[in-house]
Amino acid sequence: MDVSLKSLHQLLTVARCGSFSRAAAELYISQPALSRSIAALEKRYKMQIFNRIGHGVLPTAVGAQVIAQAELLLQTMRTFESNIGHLASGAAGTLKLGLPPLLASQLLAKLTCDFFSPAMRAEIRVSIRSGPALLDELKNDKIEMFFFVESQIETNPEIETEPVGVLRPACVVRSGHPLTSRHDLTVDDLGEFPWASSVEPPAMGKQLNPARLLCDNYHVLREAVRQTDLVCICSRDFVAQDVSEGSLCEIQVKNFIPPEITIYLAKLRGRVPSPLANAAIRHVKAHLEMLQ
Repeated sequence: MDVSLKSLHQLLTVARCGSFSRAAAELYISQPALSRSIAALEKRYKMQIFNRIGHGVLPTAVGAQVIAQAELLLQTMRTFESNIGHLASGAAGTLKLGLPPLLASQLLAKLTCDFFSPAMRAEIRVSIRSGPALLDELKNDKIEMFFFVESQIETNPEIETEPVGVLRPACVVRSGHPLTSRHDLTVDDLGEFPWASSVEPPAMGKQLNPARLLCDNYHVLREAVRQTDLVCICSRDFVAQDVSEGSLCEIQVKNFIPPEITIYLAKLRGRVPSPLANAAIRHVKAHLEMLQ
């Protein structure tokens, strides 16, 4: 490109100041250097941009049109630079990420609070599906990354994973549920009652009750558990307020669920996360750390 942004900036400064000397002082260059720069521009396009009047200048008719276009171009470049800065900082852009239902119930609202502050210009597209379904979406470039609970997906050479934190699971039932009055609960006790889950419930052999509610929305599951004899495993933090208020009760079942489950990040091997993705990863790690 023969015309530099520097030349256009000089052109606009001369037009605004109405004088080569005042413009040169503002630009911290010598007046002869500025005059040569404008003259070279006029020579390049074989037109006179300024009328030299005494000690000042005024745009010619065609010069006024050139100046108007230069103003539009520089404004576009300022917008471009601002947008690039926001993209690089992770404050703008589009992020397509995946979350299984359990993690969506735990993290999505918190991520929303982080990303939709006044300074953010991000578009977040969330796919809430099972681990294997999210893996397929990742392989097909429908999402940039996803988070999952340990053991939800199988090892895959195309995928890089890393732990980002842990969640504390809880087995919950409604207040007044028959199980709340029993002591030393075992898996056999759970087999008497229907199950609520976003995925197939854990294998419990013959102890498993065939009655079950499968739903990928944990807010719906929580409401169903409040009103029935369903048994559900979810995040302890997700139901903390319900347990505190007494609408749900956490039950302890011997050798049933671990005290913690590890949460992982998955992305295609060799892919560099976008700044927006890195921001999301930082927020997820921070939120999971706060739960400890």
